[in-house]
Amino acid sequence: MSDDHGDHDHDHNHDDHGDHDHPHDHETFADPRPRVRAIQSLLVEEGLVSTDSIDEAIHAYETDIGPRNGARVVARAWTDPDYKQRLLADPEAAIGEFDFEVGTQHMRVKENTEDVHNVVVCTLCSCYPWSLLGLPPTWYKTPEYRSRTVREPRSVLAEFGLELDDDVAVDVWDSSSEIRYMVLPRRPEGTEDLSEEELADLVTRDAMIGVERLTAPGAGDGDASATADGGTADPTGAFADLLGVDAEPTFRAPWQARAFGVAVALYDGGTGFDWSAFQRRLIAAVEQTPSGVDDGTGVDAIDDGATDDELIDAAAADDAGSEAERIYYEQWGEALERLLLDHDVLDADRIDDRAAEFAAGERTAAEFVEGDRGH
Repeated sequence: MSDDHGDHDHDHNHDDHGDHDHPHDHETFADPRPRVRAIQSLLVEEGLVSTDSIDEAIHAYETDIGPRNGARVVARAWTDPDYKQRLLADPEAAIGEFDFEVGTQHMRVKENTEDVHNVVVCTLCSCYPWSLLGLPPTWYKTPEYRSRTVREPRSVLAEFGLELDDDVAVDVWDSSSEIRYMVLPRRPEGTEDLSEEELADLVTRDAMIGVERLTAPGAGDGDASATADGGTADPTGAFADLLGVDAEPTFRAPWQARAFGVAVALYDGGTGFDWSAFQRRLIAAVEQTPSGVDDGTGVDAIDDGATDDELIDAAAADDAGSEAERIYYEQWGEALERLLLDHDVLDADRIDDRAAEFAAGERTAAEFVEGDRGH
């Protein structure tokens, strides 16, 4: 499933393998679930993926990987100067010294120093080093973070709670489908007696993106706490104020996890899935999405004891986060479908027909948990 066209670093002139536009049944077009289920069902039938491999991919990135791989790399660089030099000079080779894979993505590691602070963004589609940092947080995928970080990085960092002195330069690194960036945070003072494993426990996903400064155990102000995905908890609502979303789980609906898992399972399965070609289509899908898309959910939350203003703010932030995730994974599903159609892996009519069966209830997600899961 390789792509004939050369890779482009956020190139806006995307490859075109033919129109492939086709009418969708209104119900299946409006609801992404049947189409995602249809693609999985057909790929399983073709023997290109198994339901088990999709489940394993989702589980790995949700619970097993997280930011742990990246944290181990950072801790090794803090304790081994020679390794640090190898990491900065040839990240892929240095990361390859560990027992995990970074895939075909080209990594660059940028070191924070006393004089320079680095922060990572992807202005077009949320490119992200999955194998090192796990799943990207909701806020990383929002248009607000992607645009504001480039325009006013110092202000964005301050709103994350990271105040930098005026004499510290801020370098913003724009990840792409070909190059992914990771920040090497500064080692916190007072950690000289900690082991490499103990140091790894201090490293968070947010620090490796560049929106957090790490501190030694007990040295913080006590306001922030780590979340299950390696990010920073948001008890004061700073993320909601900054980006219009609360810090919530990356997958807000099962179909979103399914869309993600199918693409990863195809790639991990050695089927020739071209991740760069997929990424270009994801960039195109993001660019084609109108700004200001509304999911129409409105504000309908009720919480006893909260003021009207608090209810409205909380519900609006939750709706914004849900919309950001829904739009992102719809784009993800569109990019996956486009790649499969462009390379004649699946036929548009088959996808439409299978999606209609799921939408009508003639087929259900039960087929992904019952019977022969490996066929």
